[in-house]
Amino acid sequence: MALAKSENIQTSDRFHLAPCPPFLKLLALALTMAIALLGLAQVTFADQSDSFPKILKVGFSAGVFPDVDQRDVQVAMQLWTKELARGMGIKADPQTVIYNRTEDLLAAVKKGELIVVSLPALEFLKIRRTAPLSPALVSLSNTGKMRQFILVTHRDSGFTSLRDLRNRSILIAARRKYSAGQIWLDVLLLQDGKKNPATFFGQMKESASASQAIMSVFFKKTDAAIVTRGTLETSAAMNPQLGRQLMVIAESRSFLGDITCIPDNVSERLKRSIENAAMHLHENTVGKQMFTLFQMDRAILFQPSYLEGLEELLKERDRLLAKKVNKG
Repeated sequence: MALAKSENIQTSDRFHLAPCPPFLKLLALALTMAIALLGLAQVTFADQSDSFPKILKVGFSAGVFPDVDQRDVQVAMQLWTKELARGMGIKADPQTVIYNRTEDLLAAVKKGELIVVSLPALEFLKIRRTAPLSPALVSLSNTGKMRQFILVTHRDSGFTSLRDLRNRSILIAARRKYSAGQIWLDVLLLQDGKKNPATFFGQMKESASASQAIMSVFFKKTDAAIVTRGTLETSAAMNPQLGRQLMVIAESRSFLGDITCIPDNVSERLKRSIENAAMHLHENTVGKQMFTLFQMDRAILFQPSYLEGLEELLKERDRLLAKKVNKG
C-alpha cells in the first residue's frame, strides 16, 4: 500500500468513447440482464412454466447506480420487464427490484425471492458470511488495472506526495459508488500517522462524478482528486492535455467493483445457464451493438482472486485502527 512514484498519465491502446450517462448505464445493465435471461427461456423454462414461480425477481443494490435519478430507474426497469415478459413466454410476472438497504436485499435472498443479485463487492463482503448466495459474474471493466484508485494532482502544483496535500483541497467521486476509494485514502493517512482526513485536508468534498473531479484538478479549482484509473484514462484519451498536465502521486491495488451473485437456492442447471448466456452475450449481433453503444465490457466468470485487493485493504484498515486504539 505504499505511495507510488509520480507518473505521467498513460492512456491504453484501447479505443475510448465519451463517458456514458448514468441512466444509459443503468438501462444497459437492465437490458443485459434481460437479454441474458431471454436466452435462457427456451433452454431452461420451456417445459417448466407450470411449476415456475409466479413472480420472477432480479435484485439490484442501489449502490450499483447511486447517481441515477429514481425516475430514470423506473423507466429502465419498465423496459426491462416488458422485454423479459415478451421473450420468455412463461406465466411468471418478471420484476426488477432495487434495494436501498442491504438488510432488505438479504431478506429477499433468504426468502428465495430472487434468482440474480447485483451489488457492489464491498457490500457483498459485509454480508457474505450470512448471505446464502455465491458470486458468479463480473464485468471485465470491473477488474484489473481499470479498477485501481489513484490520487491525482496538477503537474504545475508541485504536489508529489500525500504529505504535500496537508490543508489542501481534495475531491472524491461518488463515495457510495466508490467507497473503496475513501477507505484507501483513510489507510494511506493512517499509514502516514494521520488519523482523520477531515482534519488533514483543508477541504474535502464529494464530486458529482469522477470526470468532474478530474476536470476540477485540471482547471486548478481543487488540488487533488481520487478517481479510478479507468476513468482517468478515458478522459485523457478524449483530451490529451489531461495526460500531460495531470499526474498520479499514489495508486491502489485493483479493487473489484460490482459483482453479480446467484442465490444458493437456484438450481445448478439454471445457474450454469445464466452464466453461459451472460458470458456469450457479446458474441451475438444485439449484444455487440449494446456493448458498443453503452461502452460495456463482456461478462466473465468470477474468480476468488478478484476480491483479494478489497480483502487486504479492509484487513489493513482494521489493523491500523486497532493499533491506533491500543496507543490510546
